[in-house]
Amino acid sequence: MKPLRFGVLGLSRGWSYGRLILGYAGCSVAAVCDLNPAYQERHRATYPDILLCGSFEELLAADIDAVVIAGYCTEHAPQAVQALRAGKHVLSEVTAFHTVAEGVALARAVEETGLTYMMAANTCFSAGLEHMIGVARSGRLGEFMYAECEYIHNMPAPFNRRPDGSMHWRFWQPCIHYCTHSLSPVLKMCNDRPVSVVGMNTGDKITREWGWPTGRADMGIGLVKMARGGVVRVMVTFANSRVGGHFFQYYGTKGCMENDRISQNALYVLEKDNALTEGWVGYAPRRERLEQEIKASGAGHGGADHLVLHEFVKAIREGTPPPVDIYEAADATLPGILAHRSAVEGGRPFVVPDLRDESVRKEYENDDWSPLPDALALANRGARDSSVPRGATP
Repeated sequence: MKPLRFGVLGLSRGWSYGRLILGYAGCSVAAVCDLNPAYQERHRATYPDILLCGSFEELLAADIDAVVIAGYCTEHAPQAVQALRAGKHVLSEVTAFHTVAEGVALARAVEETGLTYMMAANTCFSAGLEHMIGVARSGRLGEFMYAECEYIHNMPAPFNRRPDGSMHWRFWQPCIHYCTHSLSPVLKMCNDRPVSVVGMNTGDKITREWGWPTGRADMGIGLVKMARGGVVRVMVTFANSRVGGHFFQYYGTKGCMENDRISQNALYVLEKDNALTEGWVGYAPRRERLEQEIKASGAGHGGADHLVLHEFVKAIREGTPPPVDIYEAADATLPGILAHRSAVEGGRPFVVPDLRDESVRKEYENDDWSPLPDALALANRGARDSSVPRGATP
């Protein structure tokens, strides 16, 4: 079997995967790229035999088969398209794209090149959420009705500066754009796709206290309608008064389940037929696959990163679709983009396009609406200032 040679873009988050690749059978890291001088020096000192590239173009020109894209979130899609067009398989960090038009271009590039694209939605591979996905897909809880999912991560100013002190993309990207951590597992649980979304936000109360100039909302909320009639509420916050976490609730016609809101290491299931006699049944989910390999790898996010890499390599070698392909990536990314647009436009519902369909893609190929800082400031000022019309569109 021919070894897979990887390139890694981004030596902060990206090297979490680079380190795993070095220990993964039949894989190697041949080249890396990062513009941060500190990361460059660290790499030169630690891995002198791995090519350090001065640009993404140089990375793609290296002798590699696949690339891990883990640079700035707002650049993932153009870089993924560029890599695919250069003949490289792509493992992309979340989110998949920043505008609807970028999603169209990415879907076309995946189809036209026939190469493997996977979004690294690692929450789908955590022990607890793998268990919840399995319970939901088994049919034990009946037909999907409703779910809630929350991603809570407090990230004050020091987390959001570039090395030169300038504003990072996190300063102005709407929280709800980062909904993939929450939506990706829920989409797998309910085995359905989103068709419309309504969004709201809470204004910039905390980020104003932090002195942020961009007016980014503290919390973003989306209410998502699914194709078969179910509903999902998703909330994402990067400015809050709570310790971070991922919280999930799932309701079916025959039962429901949720993870523990304090420890998050426990799962509770209530089945309708046993509700009065047994009540909630608690679980402490354990991994049932690749347990020894995950422990040996020391993979982050509770071992989920190892499974992301495992599934990506497996898809390349077997020529099968990865578990979070371009279409699932789009289904998880689009509701966040459109929920923010809905909030900006006073809660107007937005259709979530199905990027599997080229006729639909044609309608959205020029939809490059982007939440520039001025747009965010106006939207959030409107949340607290009656002088700004609720339906105002920057």
